Amino acid sequence: MSSSEQTQTVMALAEIFVPLAVGIIQGILVMKFVRPLLMERLGGLAGLVRSRANTFLGIVQMFLLLGVVAACNAAYAPQTLAWLQERDILPFEPTLLVLRISVIVAAYLSGTHLVHVASALSDDTESNTLKPLPLNGRRQR
Repeated sequence: MSSSEQTQTVMALAEIFVPLAVGIIQGILVMKFVRPLLMERLGGLAGLVRSRANTFLGIVQMFLLLGVVAACNAAYAPQTLAWLQERDILPFEPTLLVLRISVIVAAYLSGTHLVHVASALSDDTESNTLKPLPLNGRRQR
């Protein structure tokens, strides 16, 4: 392997792992400092944030984002670009720059989703289920 090939390999890996690491760090900071304040302000609606359906959708979104990272990374970008141009499904002309930006954004969002999903799956099961909202003194049927 020549020096330029090694540099390209390192840059391709950094293109994925640096945004992923930044997303993980940002997700940890949000879970540590922002989430408690947000849950306090949501009150009775906080159960919706921690519901099983929301956790499931977070997992689905994370896998979709990882699919974008896998399809648009440096190794598969030319094939993905050819496939997108052949099908004409985007409202604009895709370029390699658009695919690189997509990889960076998808890797970052995958990192944040990873932290939130791991937090939702690791907590006690009581916080992952929906509880009925209080009816403010009304009688339940």
